[in-house]
Amino acid sequence: MARLILSLLFDHCLLLHPEQIARIESKLPAYTVGSLQRKSQMDVLLEFITSLLEFPDPGDKLKELGELIKDVFQLMPSGKHMIGRDLGRLGPIASLKYCSAG
Repeated sequence: MARLILSLLFDHCLLLHPEQIARIESKLPAYTVGSLQRKSQMDVLLEFITSLLEFPDPGDKLKELGELIKDVFQLMPSGKHMIGRDLGRLGPIASLKYCSAG
């Protein structure tokens, strides 16, 4: 439930995005949430690169960030690929043999 609420709040915030408001006020079709998300991500990336280049040694700062990313963003194992789960009996059952013969 919390994920749904967070998703709806995020969508609502993107409705208030300055470019979205301009589109709506101009009676033009609204932008998709996905395209606004990608645009916002690229804006943040460009802002980061700009601020990174202002440091005396941007290479060291980038290495420091790389280490922080390794610590913060842990890769998680997938549960949907059925790895390590008991799948039970996988052979055909008698009723399926009967259906395929007929």
